[in-house]
Amino acid sequence: MAGSSAEASRGGCCPDGVGSATLNTSQQVGGSIGTALLNTLAAGAATAYLVGRAITPANVAAAAVHSYTTAFLCSSLIFAVATAIAALVLPRGNMRALSEPAPDGTATEPAPIPR
Repeated sequence: MAGSSAEASRGGCCPDGVGSATLNTSQQVGGSIGTALLNTLAAGAATAYLVGRAITPANVAAAAVHSYTTAFLCSSLIFAVATAIAALVLPRGNMRALSEPAPDGTATEPAPIPR
């Protein structure tokens, strides 16, 4: 996602803002799928909590807290896994310094983008 964000913002991959539009669309779709997934997990946790219990206001409130806790735990685990993947995949160091020309003055051409 970081590479596509940089490329879409720079405008180098596609003309007329197609890269930026694709990036925005993927963020919107990913956010809605993530929300639907966490809502499904929370609803399942609340239902599982209420199985075999009387439907009283106290049990319903406890089921709601249980569902929130379950959804928060799952989102925390997803965030931790994404952080670990980003730490392994993304390059380390000062990006500005890494993008400058070599100290010996030799400049290399970037690889052409296949179209």
